[in-house]
Amino acid sequence: MKEIKLKITAAMMLAAMLLAGCGESASSPQAVGGQAAPQADTEAVTETTEPEYPHLDTSSLDFGGKTISFISPEWGTHRYQYAEELDGDIVNDAAYNRMVDLENSLNVKMAWTWSTDAETHNVVKKSVQAGDDAYQIVYTHCIYGISDYATAGALYNIYDLPHIDLEAPWWDLDMMKSFQIGSRLHYVAGDLLLQGSTLAFFNKRIAKDFGLPDHYQLVRDGLWTYDRFIEYASSVTLDINGDGVIDRYDQTGYTGDLTERTCDIPFFCGEHCTKMGENGIELVYWSDKIVDIFNKTYKYFLDPSVSNGYFRFYSENNQGFEEDLALYTLSTVSGIAGMREYEVDFGVIPGFKYNEEQESYYSYCWPCFVCVPTTITDPELTGACLEQYCYKSTELQTAYNEVLIRGKSTRDVESLEMLDLVNSVKVCDIGASYLGFDSSFHKIFYCFYELMPEKKDNIASHYEKALKGVDKALTKLYDKIMEAENA
Repeated sequence: MKEIKLKITAAMMLAAMLLAGCGESASSPQAVGGQAAPQADTEAVTETTEPEYPHLDTSSLDFGGKTISFISPEWGTHRYQYAEELDGDIVNDAAYNRMVDLENSLNVKMAWTWSTDAETHNVVKKSVQAGDDAYQIVYTHCIYGISDYATAGALYNIYDLPHIDLEAPWWDLDMMKSFQIGSRLHYVAGDLLLQGSTLAFFNKRIAKDFGLPDHYQLVRDGLWTYDRFIEYASSVTLDINGDGVIDRYDQTGYTGDLTERTCDIPFFCGEHCTKMGENGIELVYWSDKIVDIFNKTYKYFLDPSVSNGYFRFYSENNQGFEEDLALYTLSTVSGIAGMREYEVDFGVIPGFKYNEEQESYYSYCWPCFVCVPTTITDPELTGACLEQYCYKSTELQTAYNEVLIRGKSTRDVESLEMLDLVNSVKVCDIGASYLGFDSSFHKIFYCFYELMPEKKDNIASHYEKALKGVDKALTKLYDKIMEAENA
């Protein structure tokens, strides 16, 4: 937990400096979700002056100019992972400097290949099948190909790579362990990835116009719940053009693409699709609580008189949050950067709790991963490069979080506090990442999306019909990975 504490403390210090610069005194941080927030006092000095975590000693490593080859789909935040030259943008330049450091510190030549999701997957699989050491470090889509690599026995056990220190703060060990099946670690996550944690935006102008409570304080007090979201989102509708119909040109409580966001809502509310059990992956999705969450989601988001939410494969000409006509939208951390060019006065908060009794806020993370093919011929080279690359990625994370998102995009210091909270409560789901695109598991993970666009509210029968196929898919995944492990 120390790393989370440091990040939140840094945000508090930044908030204090920014407020002081505006001629205001910074108030003490409030409790967040029922837990006391860290204080911006002498404790921060104590924390930040502790000795750095020891990192790889590169002075004794020299790989004689060998090439280390990366391949990645060119999508989402992956585009910030590599830069061929300096261009003055701080995130681009951090990526470029990371490459230069890797090459100079280990005497290697870095090669980077951009591809699509499908092409990356097919190229790597063919390379492994041919026994070809073409790529040593592979970036993945958050779902596509995850299970295929692992079940085919195509991935090197990260635990066996030399020079990797998974206890180091630049690695996300908790996330990695949550995806471990058997004794092999197929994928790594950490600062070398910019993860897509989910959160909410709120329009401060609309909230003020309708006299709604301070959303930041609601979060701090643990009172930001699904029922309050629906209550507030249902109260701000305005027929702006006076045509008697609420549509994309009018003001409502919500706008945005619901395709993935309806997957996030159960996780906001503390639910999961699956968990790792003693004898395999267990489906844990069904409960009265899930039914209640679905009914609330169905009723609110499909009511055009209060919501401009849409499913992108079913509608066109949709309203965007940037049009200043909606109180809320759900997005990801990376979506904050997309708001930089717009004038909307917005704030950032975590997704809502199910109720006030819920222990914490949660943010579903659409986790991308990095893996290593079994065909690598120089584990020393791959392990050292992967460790050094992730270690130096901390600087890129700082540039992305502190400047691209924080410095240029968020409109107030409270959003920085909320962003740190979101990043500290990430959750993910082993079944969703390994099997999110499986035809059977898709019916569970995407069940809100499967039903709502078709105006179907029979979630119980939908679940029952999918159950047999999902159990089969989970069993097959587990058995095939264990078979590959024991081969």
